[in-house]
Amino acid sequence: MTAYNAYNGIPCTISPVLRNVLQKEWGFDGIIITDGGAFQQLKNTHKTFDNLEDAAQACIKAGTTRFLDDYKAALKNAFYQGKVTEKELDENIKGNLRVMLRLGLLDDDDANPYKSIGIKDTIDPWSKEETRQLARLAANKSAVLLKNADRLLPLDKKAVKRIAVIGNRADVVLEDWYCGTPPYKVTPLDGLKEVAGREGIEIRYVKDNKRSAAEDAAAWADVVVVCLGNEPTCSPEWGKSPWGQGVIASEGREDVDRTSLQLEQEDLVKSVYKSNPNTVLVLISSFPYAINWSQQHVPSIVHFTQSCQELGHAVADVLFGDYNPAGRTTQTWVKSIDDLPHMFDYDIRNGRTYMYFEGEPLYAFGHGLSYTQFAYSGLKVSQKTLSAGEVLDVRFDVRNTGSRDGEEVSQVYVKLPGDKALKRLKGFARTSVGKGQTQTVHIQIPANDLMLWNLQNHRFELPAGTMELMVGGASDRIALKQKVSLR
Repeated sequence: MTAYNAYNGIPCTISPVLRNVLQKEWGFDGIIITDGGAFQQLKNTHKTFDNLEDAAQACIKAGTTRFLDDYKAALKNAFYQGKVTEKELDENIKGNLRVMLRLGLLDDDDANPYKSIGIKDTIDPWSKEETRQLARLAANKSAVLLKNADRLLPLDKKAVKRIAVIGNRADVVLEDWYCGTPPYKVTPLDGLKEVAGREGIEIRYVKDNKRSAAEDAAAWADVVVVCLGNEPTCSPEWGKSPWGQGVIASEGREDVDRTSLQLEQEDLVKSVYKSNPNTVLVLISSFPYAINWSQQHVPSIVHFTQSCQELGHAVADVLFGDYNPAGRTTQTWVKSIDDLPHMFDYDIRNGRTYMYFEGEPLYAFGHGLSYTQFAYSGLKVSQKTLSAGEVLDVRFDVRNTGSRDGEEVSQVYVKLPGDKALKRLKGFARTSVGKGQTQTVHIQIPANDLMLWNLQNHRFELPAGTMELMVGGASDRIALKQKVSLR
């Protein structure tokens, strides 16, 4: 799918990169589809064309195989006006047919595994218990333990008798801007109440701090769980916010740029913490926040994402220790909006991502804690010199030195010769390690994945020189290093 924006002054919808690079150089022969409304934008927003017939002609010549837009009349007119030929249409349509053939969508054969869907298996898959458990497992695996000072988590079911659940995200499961409709919803409050009911724990829920209700509940409780986060649609009611506008500066979605990284409800965390320092922040969000105050003061912080029907069970599983979290951040969480380049600076080398950001992040790319600890040792590589076409075998040992079984997401980064990037992630593995046990992790890195673009030769090449291999539990938590020569 082509982007809405222009690249080097040319709308991506009709960029010559589609033909010259994507198809001719890279050999792509599948579907090239315009984004929703992007075809109309060529005339109405980009002002590239005075009429849609010329826009349709440009799309076809650029390589478009499908339109996600109202295009039929304009394309038909362009055809009858001689701006688009039948041969061009036939050639472009082949991309759609190739994908349909590869997926078996045109096969009326009993060997086609998709043919029996909804015919032989008439039970809704989302209603099956195994599907519920799979969704719950996915939610558990996505949990990222950002902080856990003094090991407040996991909560001791026998010692904790009163829990205050606070916040406007405690009793909801929100749908994100792009997501399916959940077949059911288990909220964080539901999940915590379910465990509390079995364990004889009393729960008091307060949505906000009106009339100091949250502070009073926090003072009453043994532990406070504050559930906060963004509203993925940028409006308290779906569709109520005008297109391209948001209600809160720190929220964002398609066509709504965030203008703040501050968590709008962090003052609630401060009020609650003042009444009870045994506070757990459950951040349910679509993106990072600069929660500097919370990181400095709140003992435990766990991040979850939106939209999962099993969110509440995952929150309870992680907080009570029925699941040991091992998720990792997939972005660099900066401390301040000042750490980010200009919005229109698309050159990531100017300080974006873990590859080029030289400051100190709030949470580094790949960050994530566990209820146990891991130690790395024994890094070995299959060869000290690597050539194009070869594969580097990387092996190392991960030992669980803590008191609980857990999973470790081991990450392999490289610093390539002549590369401006500080490091690049080239492999990772999620490994289950029992307490006191050691597992050998094996990750393969093809030499072709280490190539950089050579501006002079206009192609990807393996850079000659010495590469530094780095292994650890996060981009800022490197435990092992090894030099490998590239030639």
